[in-house]
Amino acid sequence: MKIIGIDPGSHRVGYAVLSFPEGNRSKPTLLDYGTIEVPPKTPSPENLLQIKSELDSILDTFTPEVAAVEELFFVQNTTTGMRVSESRGVILLSLGEKKIPVVQMTATQIKKGISTKGNATKKEVRSAIQMILGFKDLEGHDDSWDAIACAFVGRSLVQGLGQLKIKSSKT
Repeated sequence: MKIIGIDPGSHRVGYAVLSFPEGNRSKPTLLDYGTIEVPPKTPSPENLLQIKSELDSILDTFTPEVAAVEELFFVQNTTTGMRVSESRGVILLSLGEKKIPVVQMTATQIKKGISTKGNATKKEVRSAIQMILGFKDLEGHDDSWDAIACAFVGRSLVQGLGQLKIKSSKT
């Protein structure tokens, strides 16, 4: 199974594509990861069009079967929150157009799923990815590392949902 993890942002979107061999949940292959970066002062809708174009290209290249997208976390700056929600909407639209099922998780769920601590720091998330998944030479922005964690934790949710459907269909 191939899954894309996405960490939304208004001008920087982290992404990671993991491939999970059949029957081996804990040791995926990291096919690609990085960030879609839009210059900071790029106004809407130009920033959204660039995010959509680059994400569509990634989706076409890797054809993931499932997407794991981090839910929006509102901080005190509602303007920033609104811009991130616009970006998230474009991300969900791209996934919907390509008929890629989506699981959504909070940042706390992702941190807890990769490091067992819901309040893990960026450094702790990176260390957990390196230790658990064996991805030693992580470069780039922490948004892309968050996307790796999102994809990994999203895989567990997808598998759990699959088992739930199987179990409920037998009752």
